[in-house]
Amino acid sequence: MANKNPEKLLLIVNHMDWFWSHRLPLAKAAQRKDYNVHAACKDAAKDQNLTDHHFTGHDIAATNIIGIILTLRALLKRQQPNIIHAITLKYAFITGLAALGLKDMTRVYTLAGLGYLFYNDGAKAKIMRTLIAPFLKLALGNARLIFQNPDDMALLIRRRIVRAANCHLIRSSGVDLNQFPYVPEPQNDKPLVLMPTRLVHDKGIAIFVQAARILKAKGINARFHIAGGIAAPNPDAITEHEMCEMTKDGATQWLGKVSDMPTLLAGTNLIVYPSYYGEGVPKVLLEAAATGRAIITTDHPGCREAVRDDENGLLVPVKDAQATANAIEKLLNDPETRAKMGHASRALAKKEFDVNLVNEETLKLYKTKKSPLPEGGG
Repeated sequence: MANKNPEKLLLIVNHMDWFWSHRLPLAKAAQRKDYNVHAACKDAAKDQNLTDHHFTGHDIAATNIIGIILTLRALLKRQQPNIIHAITLKYAFITGLAALGLKDMTRVYTLAGLGYLFYNDGAKAKIMRTLIAPFLKLALGNARLIFQNPDDMALLIRRRIVRAANCHLIRSSGVDLNQFPYVPEPQNDKPLVLMPTRLVHDKGIAIFVQAARILKAKGINARFHIAGGIAAPNPDAITEHEMCEMTKDGATQWLGKVSDMPTLLAGTNLIVYPSYYGEGVPKVLLEAAATGRAIITTDHPGCREAVRDDENGLLVPVKDAQATANAIEKLLNDPETRAKMGHASRALAKKEFDVNLVNEETLKLYKTKKSPLPEGGG
């Protein structure tokens, strides 16, 4: 029997596409636990799919960050959710400031990677970190914080932006093992090497392209594809022109945005993801693992969470096209090892990254008792 007075859960996300791809399972799991689920982001109120799922959408669009904070604060006062769960560092920051002084709300913020702000060494990123750190500490101070990898958690604790007592490790947003079933590797005449990614420079797309050129020059018989659409506004985004320039020599082929990832992964022989971005745990790697593919990625926070070196894939140094090419060549020349790694990938996905396990941990956190901190305390 449904609860006559369900608790209201407000999920605050950066984009509705991201809600559907990454957080729909959590919303549905919460709904099954009798939460009244609301979602807030730009254009959420116009999304008919939310209504079809018996969710409620709220717009928090504005022309600048101050406007978003004020709009969200007004929404929180009006809706008075029992639990607010903001996802991504940006929206945790915005929500934390918007909720200052508001009582009787459990605050859960998922820092799904620290991104450009903390993992880019450029002068602009360093200045932004210095300016934003005190405000970030204020915003995150009175919340339960979910980190997706231990490196990110250790970094913010070390910088005294967050308190260890408030931090929880839930690795990834999970992968739906039914949506991404195990599929034996196809017997392609020319093996297909795929990089699935958002088009952001720090994802290592140029490294993948250079590795493909190295292998093509050696006469390696393989196809190298990049799957990903133009990224939302990001200081590090790659433009369509830049992608066309990088791929015009034919060493790699850019597929654009691919909506049917299960089918794409099923037809792939090897996944390569040479990222040095501030990842949480990349969902594309979990989808590849669930499908049963060997993976080559970087020994970098977030990425290494999805790969056990020499078990379900290979870890390579960041920004090293030659090492990436060597790893690709090694696995292309050894289909038996690729098959073993593929089985190990599926086993890892089932054991550690099943979306049902991730959702269960998250829902438990909503109910975890927490000692109150001073508003904005760090």
